Amino acid sequence: MTRRSWHKSADTREEILDEAERQLQAVGYSDMTIGSIAKALGMSPANIFKNFGNKAGLIDAVALRWVMEIDAAIETTAHIPSASLRLRAMAHLILETHLARGRMTARLAIMIGLDSTPPPSALAFFHRLLQRLGQLIDDGVADGEFAPCDVTVTAAAVCDCLVTILDPAAVFRGRSLFTVEEMTQKCDHLIDFVIRGLSLRA
Repeated sequence: MTRRSWHKSADTREEILDEAERQLQAVGYSDMTIGSIAKALGMSPANIFKNFGNKAGLIDAVALRWVMEIDAAIETTAHIPSASLRLRAMAHLILETHLARGRMTARLAIMIGLDSTPPPSALAFFHRLLQRLGQLIDDGVADGEFAPCDVTVTAAAVCDCLVTILDPAAVFRGRSLFTVEEMTQKCDHLIDFVIRGLSLRA
């Protein structure tokens, strides 16, 4: 196969990420290597190292792209005027996205979670979730749906309550115990619980 010259561009990065994701789905993390990706793309392994540093950096870049895709999907709920309905729509959308991604996303979530230092993708995922939850709660308080609260603390608490929905590894483990319908019902029950808590006035 003829090797191509390396160009540090968005297109090159996306091409490498596309191939990495394809191989992760096809052969899994252990059998996917920098060399196998370089061979498939007809480029030098050095090109991949220059873009991502190492295999861990490449994997995290794949995960980060998923984070941005989820965030873009969540944005589609922004038009829902009721904070309670928006929270429910957001939770269901995240659950459906994790279920659609399946085993690979869960395994990557477990793998990067084993590191003592959270990788950029994990930090970005929860940072954006906290931002969106904070804005949602703030809107709910302003509209009288939710009781006044410390928005930052409350957003973190809501995130903790919904961890079995937000964490792809938890969703994957749940899928081995429950049907999709049961998991969807559990999602609704959790949201009902959270909304009651947010609405409670002392």
